[in-house]
Amino acid sequence: MKHLRFLLLLVMPAMLLTACSDEDENNDQGTPMPPTQETAVQCYVINQGNMSKISGSLDFISSTNEYRSGVFKGTNGFSLGDSPQRGIAYGSKVYIPVYGSNCVWVIDKTSCRALKQIATNAPEAVCAAEGYVFVSNNDGFVSRLDTAALAIDRHITVGPNPAGMAATGGKVYVAISDGYNYENNYANGKRLAVVGAKDGLHETDIACGLNPTQVAADTEGNLFVLCMGNYADVPSTVQKISADTRELSTVAPASLMALRGTTLYLINGQTDWTTGSFSMTATTYNTLTAQPLQTALFSESENPAYPTSIDIHPATGDIFICSDPSSMGYSQPGYVYRYDATGKLQTRHDAGVHPFGVVFI
Repeated sequence: MKHLRFLLLLVMPAMLLTACSDEDENNDQGTPMPPTQETAVQCYVINQGNMSKISGSLDFISSTNEYRSGVFKGTNGFSLGDSPQRGIAYGSKVYIPVYGSNCVWVIDKTSCRALKQIATNAPEAVCAAEGYVFVSNNDGFVSRLDTAALAIDRHITVGPNPAGMAATGGKVYVAISDGYNYENNYANGKRLAVVGAKDGLHETDIACGLNPTQVAADTEGNLFVLCMGNYADVPSTVQKISADTRELSTVAPASLMALRGTTLYLINGQTDWTTGSFSMTATTYNTLTAQPLQTALFSESENPAYPTSIDIHPATGDIFICSDPSSMGYSQPGYVYRYDATGKLQTRHDAGVHPFGVVFI
């Protein structure tokens, strides 16, 4: 489910690009993307903006830790659109779903040049497998995008309000949240839809907890599902679905998660909405044993202000956390915190409005 809703409960000709908003109120100055080379750590930062006046934007952190704002608009001359979601790098391209603009942008990974805008309804998330990019659409479908043709070749019915996805072992696992059906306790959700990557068929479902939103797979094929609960008496937790038995077990309470290899990173944030105060814990777990590795990943003085996402660089283990400036700061410029693999803060960059994830390239 789109994060802002949670907080409130070849370049194409310009005439073909009107589906994505051209708002400029995010102070995006439009910095052109510099030439880059494949190096150790560099990434794009996705800023969602907000749902009313501020369009989304794309920033860039270079391998020398230089932060460049507004590289998508600076390179292409138009804005990313309304409420972009977390994207992926696959092959030589980056795929970014833009929920409010009903499209997925395909951009060149190194130049940020827009290659194609693919229309698809209310995209929530993307993942990749077997030469395809899969898009979860909030209207109950998963769209399969052929990365050679850059066109959608299949629409797969999976269930109400699909959210996050993960691919492993030739299967795509889709969180079915039924997120608009909270009055009926999300009755048609509580499951992962299993889709065959090659044939694009909805094969079966796997039961999980209430309101699943994010899915990740470790290197052994175990699945981890962030279930948001009901935002009241059922807390947000992470559950494990074992690769061999499909047994479901609870790992720990959490509001954000990321996975690298067999290490699971969890942030559990608590907000007092009366005072606006925020507290958090950050813990790592062994995915094979579900036992804690580090119970305090960051020192309290180096905690992010109000984290909205966590991403781990697959090679170095560097930890990137996007953050709003405060619990009520989702319409204000935020930050990107970079920690080393031990949890020591390295840098904090000023980002755009409501940064929401990074894409390593």
